[in-house]
Amino acid sequence: MNNLLRALCFSAAGLTAAVSSHAALNPAHVSADARWIVNLDFDALRAGTVGQELVTAIEKAQAGGLGDMIKIDVAKTLKTIGTVTAYGTNLSPDPKTIDGALIVQGTGELRKIAESLLLQGTIAEPKVFSEVTDLPFPAYAISDPKAKAEDQAHVMIAFPPEPVMIVCKSKDQLLKARDVIRGTAPSLAKTPGSPLARFTTRTEGAYLFAASVVPAENVFPQNAPQTRMLQLANAGSIALGERGENTFLHAELLASSGQNAEKLTKILQGMTAALSLAETTDKQLAEFINATTVARTGDAVTLDLAYSSARLATMAKSLQQTAEKPAAPKPALIVSGRTVAEWNSVASAEPDTASANASASRTIENVELKNGATITLGWRLNGGRGARYQRVEITPAQGGAPLVFQSEMIRARSDRGAFIAPIQFPGADGTYTLNVTYSNDPSGKAVYAVSVRDPRPAAESEKR
Repeated sequence: MNNLLRALCFSAAGLTAAVSSHAALNPAHVSADARWIVNLDFDALRAGTVGQELVTAIEKAQAGGLGDMIKIDVAKTLKTIGTVTAYGTNLSPDPKTIDGALIVQGTGELRKIAESLLLQGTIAEPKVFSEVTDLPFPAYAISDPKAKAEDQAHVMIAFPPEPVMIVCKSKDQLLKARDVIRGTAPSLAKTPGSPLARFTTRTEGAYLFAASVVPAENVFPQNAPQTRMLQLANAGSIALGERGENTFLHAELLASSGQNAEKLTKILQGMTAALSLAETTDKQLAEFINATTVARTGDAVTLDLAYSSARLATMAKSLQQTAEKPAAPKPALIVSGRTVAEWNSVASAEPDTASANASASRTIENVELKNGATITLGWRLNGGRGARYQRVEITPAQGGAPLVFQSEMIRARSDRGAFIAPIQFPGADGTYTLNVTYSNDPSGKAVYAVSVRDPRPAAESEKR
């Protein structure tokens, strides 16, 4: 049954995330009181250069992910989806309060696949999937059996006689959405005064279109740039698609006044100017950034970008290949606590024949030490040879007999070409001078370091 759930999740993800104007947004399918719309046109997506690359990436990501119980050809399944339109009247960030509907159009195979999966669910997991029998057409509900009764929510998926699938959170929403599609309830197509209706006339060629009125609620943080821009507008939209050889992006903000339209224009012009000054070694990326234009017509402010689809596809492949490259492992640390000294080995005039046991020394003054502190002697070979510590003398800064650690007392452990040798300091708290004798790497590649970590406070040690 887990495989069935994964299949349903995949279907839902495909309906809401995989983006697609052959069957462009139909305002007659959107309720007149909608405050936001998102339309995805899979037909246009599949026909475009960038879209084909995206669909290929989705197919690779999903291939083989549905287990052995249900065999689904991802490529063929994606081809059954035509358009997906979501809308709602609530812009609350709380998902529990979101209303509206999701309208899915596609081939007859899409309806058959979806209803078959839901029917299997009612048999295998009746606590999760159930048939809705008091509607004049087939419908199914999906619930979360682990949720508390007061938090229980479900999604309803309906298959009316019209060539669509409707997804809603309640029967009332579902019936209202169907009435809009049938033309017996007000739709956006019959409400020319709505700002969203104005935006829907600009969806030609777009495989992704989204529009919304400005919410009264704070969707973004109070001081975020998005919040400041939305305070100047009543509504906005964005369309992404392909026309000819170019991929285009068209964004439009409907300002609340002429004065605010001027402010929005200056803000967007400033943002695009700042982007054009960004330093990049990628010529194609620089051309892409500089292809943005900002214009104002009355209270409407638009941002347009058009760029070669073929070049965008090349850029996307390059980014994907970069992301797939395994990150280089970080070098192992050779310090613990605070670093008191770090230096490089000295290359010999004849490194290949020079002895790897030649002694060198380094004096480190004014080192604060506490009784029980750990002094860590570290070194990294970096392809060098012979590096190690031979002797450490710890002498009080004011003078006195040194505390000596011979080579047999310096026991190191290795990790990926790095070595650390911890020494516990048994003396009294104070300031000391460390004189370190070590074997120099004649190739000059090795790096040495000395660090100190103070002992834990007594209370902390007891807790541990």
